Amino acid sequence: MATASIQNQFFAPIIPPEVIVSEYDNLDIVIEMCDVLSRVNNQSIYVIDYKQQTFLHVSPHPLFLCGYSADEVKAMGYSFYEKVVSPDELQMLLEINKLGWELFYSILAKERIYSRISYDFHLYHKNGHRTLVNHKLGVLRLATDGNIWLGICVVNYSPNKMAGNVIFSHSELSQYYVFDVISKKITPHIPKRMTKREEEIFRLIMQGYGETEIGERLYLSVHTIKNHRRNIENKLGVNNLTNAVAKFNLSF
Repeated sequence: MATASIQNQFFAPIIPPEVIVSEYDNLDIVIEMCDVLSRVNNQSIYVIDYKQQTFLHVSPHPLFLCGYSADEVKAMGYSFYEKVVSPDELQMLLEINKLGWELFYSILAKERIYSRISYDFHLYHKNGHRTLVNHKLGVLRLATDGNIWLGICVVNYSPNKMAGNVIFSHSELSQYYVFDVISKKITPHIPKRMTKREEEIFRLIMQGYGETEIGERLYLSVHTIKNHRRNIENKLGVNNLTNAVAKFNLSF
């Protein structure tokens, strides 16, 4: 695939946002906060500019960079993916991209800010090392016409064993969507309602507390916390807590 083709395919589903040039003058604080969050949370963060169809900013965290500098990745834009993603998974990313935007545009413009998508794929480092990462994309800023202007991407190590695991969710909707990259089918899911105790434990999990710490805070045994954890996983349809957090929380 030619670089221009990849660029065009990634941005083809996007409705160009209406943004005036002067709005770019107020983005320094956005870039600064992205770098702060990258350092504090020890994760890669980059910002996509859907108006200019390029990377607005790339944090210096090494995970996403694959041996390149942040400036090099920013300059390459989406052609970077051709260097660090295998052809078959690059095609998968294009399919996920198309699906995600179809779902995004099915939502009322004023509610699109709450949309996010999460999926896993492999990155190939310059040294040949392959790493499975989880990639979350959310809306950073909408244009006045309701179309996406800036998107924020967070890259972490994936807890899974294979690429895919595509989940589109919306914080204001009661259901989320799962895309099977093999069958190409998308399935809506409605999470089972958690009890108040399960919600309390899940909030603590999302805040980074371990089972022993949660038990001490709530005066419960670790065994009880483990049972609640299993119930949470079953109700959310995941096989570990990291996936549960990835599914329902973007932790920017």
